[in-house]
Amino acid sequence: MRVLTRFALPITVAFIAAFAWGLDRSIQENRTTTAEPPLTVSPWDGLSAAEYERAAEILRKKHGESVLFTRISLKQPDKASALTWREGGVAQRAAEVTFLAKGKPRLAQVDLTANTLTSDAPMRGGQPMLSSSGELEPLVMKMMEDPTILAALEKRGVEAGKGICLPRTIGRFFNDKVDVRNHRVVRLDCFYMAGTGAFGVLPSSNIFARPIEGLAFLYNLTEEKIVEVIDTTDGKIAPPHDLPSGEFSRDKLDTRASLRPVTSARPKGVNYKLRGSRIDWQGWQFRLRFDARQGTVLNRVGHKTDEGLRPVAYEIAMSEMFVPYHDNDPNWFYRAYFDMGEYGFGNMSTQLQQADCPSHAQYLNVTLHEATGAAVEAQNRICIFEYDPGHPSWRHDEPLLAGIPGLEQHQSRKATELVVRMVATIGNYDYFQDYVFGQDGRLRIRLISTGLDATKAVLAESLDSPTAAEDTKTGTLIAPHRLGVNHDHFFSYRIDFDIDGTANDFSRLRLMAPKQNSAAPRQGLWSLSPQKVRDEKMAQTDMNAERPAVLLFSSPERKNAMGYPTGYQLMMPNIKPLVSPLDETFKRAYWVQKNLWVTRYKRDEIFASGLQVNQSVPWLGLPEFIADNEPLEGQDIVAWATMGFHHVPMAEDWPVMPSKVDEIVLKPRNFFDRNPAIDLRD
Repeated sequence: MRVLTRFALPITVAFIAAFAWGLDRSIQENRTTTAEPPLTVSPWDGLSAAEYERAAEILRKKHGESVLFTRISLKQPDKASALTWREGGVAQRAAEVTFLAKGKPRLAQVDLTANTLTSDAPMRGGQPMLSSSGELEPLVMKMMEDPTILAALEKRGVEAGKGICLPRTIGRFFNDKVDVRNHRVVRLDCFYMAGTGAFGVLPSSNIFARPIEGLAFLYNLTEEKIVEVIDTTDGKIAPPHDLPSGEFSRDKLDTRASLRPVTSARPKGVNYKLRGSRIDWQGWQFRLRFDARQGTVLNRVGHKTDEGLRPVAYEIAMSEMFVPYHDNDPNWFYRAYFDMGEYGFGNMSTQLQQADCPSHAQYLNVTLHEATGAAVEAQNRICIFEYDPGHPSWRHDEPLLAGIPGLEQHQSRKATELVVRMVATIGNYDYFQDYVFGQDGRLRIRLISTGLDATKAVLAESLDSPTAAEDTKTGTLIAPHRLGVNHDHFFSYRIDFDIDGTANDFSRLRLMAPKQNSAAPRQGLWSLSPQKVRDEKMAQTDMNAERPAVLLFSSPERKNAMGYPTGYQLMMPNIKPLVSPLDETFKRAYWVQKNLWVTRYKRDEIFASGLQVNQSVPWLGLPEFIADNEPLEGQDIVAWATMGFHHVPMAEDWPVMPSKVDEIVLKPRNFFDRNPAIDLRD
């Protein structure tokens, strides 16, 4: 067993390192070979394997073979031109590429129809997102053998092969140690990996439960060297790291008896139609693509009619996510992650399996790329399924009709919803991204957070420990010597509304309770006070329970049968930061200061914190987009909705946290002339 341990641990540690970053491509992805062409290539389809490799080859011809590609994605097509495209037509196809050439970040655009390089320039103000295959994976493997790191781990009592250090982004911190303006820099934090898994050899399933606190390494990726070794114990007693890991594998737990099966089958097949990237279901029609940075993206979302597609939104996708921790400890102050822009939500997607989707779900593969530009087919990254939400679409029981022959007292219709799902594992967290389509015209953007708390090792074993008061100032003890640090989760979704066309208005319908005449029978009545928003700065919206409002996006050109402008209402939770917008990390995520932003459509305004988020300067993204304060009335406008939550850890988060659900709802408001689900039969 000692021989087995000696050789198995380094191998399994490497595997877990890859898994922790969502990089387990070795068994889930194979290099793409020839595949059937799509039925019709639309302007909104994700890049094919051939297009990835063609874009990479064009740039290698100019910059040499050592180019490292961090992101190759579909370039936003010209909207006006794309909207004229019809099935069977030739679609405009272009790629947007961020890459490193001789270590310098660059941004390029490639015309994939003409096979030409249309632009190529240095990136300013930040760095492209990190490359899994080109930077993170090799770095983890290298650090496992680095003498400096091995010596530091040994000093802590960690034998070779039983510790691992994982790279994290640093924002704009540590510029006194290294030139973060011009160099790509990460900080590695370390964990104890001694086997508590199968056979007592394989690593723990919960590596984040055993941090080696206060030991870290600042690493310059550009120059490939350790800049600084950080050991904050300074001769003091360090918090223990050789701890029970809180295993959650089935074979490690005394599990409760299995339930009798609760299933949702589709014995007669599905009710949706998938043709290429287009999905049709219950009057809905939309295009689905997958992006390395954004994950699942919806395009051309609308309702089918006899006259054609009634558009609701041109594009819906996550724009950015921001997870700042709130601890000024030297080993924690810099931890504020832009998971989408720094790592890539799509890149960190994981293979769906077991309980991730219902048993009857349909799974889709997606095409991504490696640092070399080579295409890879990622298995089962999207699932599509219909399900019964457990409540009727509508219902009414009329007792006045009881007992009258030929009349039904009770009327109700079963609801069915269509879900498009992916899951990304980014470090310790797992995020489900769902788009949920309802028969009543509602579309829910659902984000489900689960996974593991990022724990800080402390001396306190419980609240009775002498150091507990000090140790728990920034979080909650969720297990002995493990502190769940307080943090936030913010998500920005970009919704390019096209309600019955590209010309739209944004209005806030304030619910007001004006003072009544003293002779009025009621002194407490509320009514609507419509406010049409004129420009981008006026559009910034704070959700306020004491000043509620209906947030309405509507067409100035079309009305329903009652004469109201056709529209959709945007509904979302009230989430605001508790810290100053001048905080160094929050400057780079200024979009969290408002629940809603609205801008004029611009082809290249896609990301709330800007295109280059890694090590970025402050005030990129939305602050730039609204600087010109363009008028909004009757224009092509885009909503940027913020959702999320303040995460105060609790014992129930250990060893893995229950799923937390947050939603943005797009609800029709006078878009239809009646309840669109009134015609349901069953």
